Amino acid sequence: MKRIVICLALLCLIFTACRTPQAGPALAGVWVNQGQYSEGRSFVETMTLREDGSAAVHLEYQGADYASLEGRWTAEDGVLSVDFTDPNTRDRSYSYVLTESSLTLTGGGKEVVYQRKN
Repeated sequence: MKRIVICLALLCLIFTACRTPQAGPALAGVWVNQGQYSEGRSFVETMTLREDGSAAVHLEYQGADYASLEGRWTAEDGVLSVDFTDPNTRDRSYSYVLTESSLTLTGGGKEVVYQRKN
Protein backbone atom coordinates (compact mmCIF):
# COMPACT_ATOMS: atom_id res chain seq x y z
CA MET A 1 0.00 0.00 0.00
CA LYS A 2 2.83 2.34 0.90
CA ARG A 3 4.41 1.72 -2.53
CA ILE A 4 1.14 2.62 -4.29
CA VAL A 5 0.89 5.91 -2.41
CA ILE A 6 4.52 6.73 -3.22
CA CYS A 7 3.99 5.84 -6.91
CA LEU A 8 0.86 7.99 -7.09
CA ALA A 9 2.68 10.90 -5.43
CA LEU A 10 5.57 10.55 -7.92
CA LEU A 11 3.16 10.44 -10.88
CA CYS A 12 1.44 13.62 -9.66
CA LEU A 13 4.82 15.30 -9.30
CA ILE A 14 5.89 14.23 -12.80
CA PHE A 15 2.62 15.39 -14.40
CA THR A 16 2.84 18.72 -12.60
CA ALA A 17 6.45 19.25 -13.65
CA CYS A 18 5.77 18.31 -17.28
CA ARG A 19 2.59 20.34 -17.63
CA THR A 20 2.75 23.06 -20.26
CA PRO A 21 2.87 26.43 -18.54
CA GLN A 22 -0.25 28.53 -18.83
CA ALA A 23 -0.09 31.00 -21.71
CA GLY A 24 0.59 34.63 -20.90
CA PRO A 25 -1.78 37.45 -21.67
CA ALA A 26 -3.49 37.10 -25.03
CA LEU A 27 -3.16 39.68 -27.80
CA ALA A 28 -6.87 39.51 -28.56
CA GLY A 29 -8.72 42.45 -27.07
CA VAL A 30 -9.24 46.19 -27.39
CA TRP A 31 -6.13 48.36 -27.21
CA VAL A 32 -6.05 52.18 -26.95
CA ASN A 33 -3.26 54.66 -27.66
CA GLN A 34 -4.09 58.30 -26.98
CA GLY A 35 -2.15 61.48 -26.72
CA GLN A 36 -1.19 64.62 -28.57
CA TYR A 37 0.89 65.25 -31.63
CA SER A 38 3.78 67.70 -31.26
CA GLU A 39 1.48 70.49 -32.53
CA GLY A 40 -0.85 69.84 -29.57
CA ARG A 41 -3.63 68.18 -31.57
CA SER A 42 -5.21 65.23 -29.75
CA PHE A 43 -5.83 61.73 -31.05
CA VAL A 44 -7.26 58.43 -29.85
CA GLU A 45 -6.39 55.25 -31.75
CA THR A 46 -8.37 52.13 -30.88
CA MET A 47 -7.14 48.79 -32.19
CA THR A 48 -9.39 45.76 -31.80
CA LEU A 49 -7.80 42.34 -32.29
CA ARG A 50 -10.53 39.71 -32.26
CA GLU A 51 -9.99 36.05 -31.38
CA ASP A 52 -11.21 35.02 -34.85
CA GLY A 53 -8.24 36.84 -36.45
CA SER A 54 -10.14 39.89 -37.63
CA ALA A 55 -8.89 43.36 -36.76
CA ALA A 56 -10.27 46.89 -36.68
CA VAL A 57 -8.42 50.17 -36.22
CA HIS A 58 -10.28 53.40 -35.51
CA LEU A 59 -8.71 56.85 -35.25
CA GLU A 60 -10.31 59.91 -33.69
CA TYR A 61 -8.55 63.18 -34.39
CA GLN A 62 -9.38 66.33 -32.44
CA GLY A 63 -12.47 64.56 -31.04
CA ALA A 64 -13.94 63.61 -34.42
CA ASP A 65 -13.95 60.32 -36.34
CA TYR A 66 -11.04 60.36 -38.75
CA ALA A 67 -10.47 56.87 -40.13
CA SER A 68 -11.62 53.26 -39.70
CA LEU A 69 -9.85 50.23 -41.15
CA GLU A 70 -10.61 46.50 -41.15
CA GLY A 71 -8.29 43.59 -41.72
CA ARG A 72 -6.82 40.33 -40.44
CA TRP A 73 -4.09 39.90 -37.83
CA THR A 74 -1.58 37.21 -36.96
CA ALA A 75 1.16 37.00 -34.34
CA GLU A 76 4.17 34.73 -34.60
CA ASP A 77 7.68 34.81 -33.13
CA GLY A 78 7.14 38.19 -31.48
CA VAL A 79 5.82 39.87 -34.64
CA LEU A 80 2.28 41.21 -34.99
CA SER A 81 1.14 41.55 -38.61
CA VAL A 82 -2.04 43.24 -39.79
CA ASP A 83 -3.23 42.81 -43.39
CA PHE A 84 -5.81 45.48 -44.20
CA THR A 85 -8.71 44.84 -46.58
CA ASP A 86 -8.42 48.32 -48.13
CA PRO A 87 -5.97 47.94 -51.04
CA ASN A 88 -4.84 51.56 -50.56
CA THR A 89 -3.66 50.89 -47.00
CA ARG A 90 -0.21 49.40 -46.52
CA ASP A 91 -0.14 46.21 -44.45
CA ARG A 92 1.86 46.50 -41.23
CA SER A 93 4.19 44.32 -39.17
CA TYR A 94 5.58 45.23 -35.76
CA SER A 95 7.64 43.51 -33.13
CA TYR A 96 5.72 43.56 -29.89
CA VAL A 97 6.03 43.29 -26.14
CA LEU A 98 2.90 42.26 -24.27
CA THR A 99 2.04 42.59 -20.59
CA GLU A 100 -1.28 42.15 -18.79
CA SER A 101 -2.23 45.79 -19.40
CA SER A 102 -0.05 47.10 -22.25
CA LEU A 103 1.01 46.27 -25.79
CA THR A 104 4.13 47.97 -27.15
CA LEU A 105 4.57 47.91 -30.92
CA THR A 106 7.94 48.73 -32.49
CA GLY A 107 8.52 49.26 -36.19
CA GLY A 108 9.43 51.86 -38.75
CA GLY A 109 11.64 53.66 -36.23
CA LYS A 110 8.73 54.22 -33.84
CA GLU A 111 7.53 52.70 -30.61
CA VAL A 112 3.84 52.96 -29.69
CA VAL A 113 2.34 51.85 -26.39
CA TYR A 114 -1.31 50.77 -26.21
CA GLN A 115 -3.26 50.17 -23.00
CA ARG A 116 -5.74 47.31 -22.70
CA LYS A 117 -9.28 48.64 -22.53
CA ASN A 118 -11.46 46.85 -20.00
